[in-house]
Amino acid sequence: MFKPITFILLTLAIISCDNGEKDKRRMARANSFKDKNIVVTDLAKKGTFCREFESNGRLEAVNKAVLKYELDENILAVNIKDGQKVVKGQILSVLDSIEQFHSHQKISRELNKVRLSLEDELINMGYQLSDSANVPKEIMQVALIRSGYKDALGQNKLSAIELDKTKVKAPFSGIVANVNAKPFNNASQYDEFCTLIDNTSFGVSFPILESEAFKLHKGMQVAIVPFAFDTDTIIGRLSAINPLVEDNGMVTAKAIIKNLTGRLAEGMNVKVIVREAIENQLVIPKSAVTLRQEKNVVFVYKNDTAYWKYVKVREENSHFCTIRGKKIKPGDEVIVDGNFNLSHLAPVVKMN
Repeated sequence: MFKPITFILLTLAIISCDNGEKDKRRMARANSFKDKNIVVTDLAKKGTFCREFESNGRLEAVNKAVLKYELDENILAVNIKDGQKVVKGQILSVLDSIEQFHSHQKISRELNKVRLSLEDELINMGYQLSDSANVPKEIMQVALIRSGYKDALGQNKLSAIELDKTKVKAPFSGIVANVNAKPFNNASQYDEFCTLIDNTSFGVSFPILESEAFKLHKGMQVAIVPFAFDTDTIIGRLSAINPLVEDNGMVTAKAIIKNLTGRLAEGMNVKVIVREAIENQLVIPKSAVTLRQEKNVVFVYKNDTAYWKYVKVREENSHFCTIRGKKIKPGDEVIVDGNFNLSHLAPVVKMN
C-alpha cells in the first residue's frame, strides 16, 4: 500500500503534467496567431436593400388650434390646466352669460308670437300649421314672409349662437398647452385663451437636396428618431413633396407619423430617415469597404487568407452598401473588422 506522502507526491506529479499540456496548447494557439491578422467576417447577401435619405425636422401636430374668447365678458371659470387631456365638446372655460341669456329668452318669446301670426296666415288660406306637410310650398313661403317667421327664426338662431359663445369648448380631443386666462378677469385681456393639440399624430417638415428629391415619392416609408430619446424609432409615411426648389437648393418634404409610444410632443426635434426598398441587390456591410490607391476594396476571407477585390459601390445607407461586378458573389465571407492594414494574400485568423 502507498504511504500517504507517496500518494500526495504522485498526485502533484499528475497535476504538473496536466498543467504542462495546457501550457503547450496555449503556446501552440499563440504561435498559430503569430504573424497573422485577426479578422471578423460577414456574408455577402443577395436581397432587398433600403436606400436612405437623412435629414432633420421638427414635429408639428396634424390638428392644432389656438382657442380665443369671442366675447368681451368676465371670466367665471377656467376648467383646465397645462398638460391636461380633454375630449371633443368638453367645456374648457365659462364667461358671464347674463346678457346673452336674457337676450336669447326675449328673442325666443318673440319667435313664439310670430309663430301664432304664421298660424293665422295659414288659417286665412285654408290650412293648418299642424298639417304643414300638406301645405303647398308656394303658399307656405308666402305665409312665412307675411308673418315674419323666417326673420324671427334667424334671429333666434343667432342669439343661441351668442349664448353658446360664453362657453369655450374643445373642437377636438387632445392635450392642452399655454393656458393664459384666469378667472375674475375680462376676456379682452387675453389675446389667446389656450392651445389645443391633438397628440395622436404628428407631421414633420424636413429639407432634402434637390438631387435626391426626384427619388422620393408619396407613401415611402419614413423613420423618425427623436433626439431626446434616440432608442425610439417611429415609422411613418411620406405625405407630400413641395415641387418648388428653394434658393439654397433644398426641397421641403413632409411626413405623417402616429404617436404610438405616447412620448412625442409638439416642437420636438427629430432625425428623419426616408427609406426606399430596392430589390435584387448584392449587399455587404459598409465596414467591409476600405480604400486602396483611391479605389474601393473588399477583402474576401478564404482558407485563412485575405483576397483583395476591387469593387464599385452603388448605394449606401447607415450600415450597408450595394456593390456591382462579379468579383464578389453571394455567400462570400467579407472581412468587416481587422481589414484596415491588410494586404493581398495576407494570412489571417477568423475570430467569429
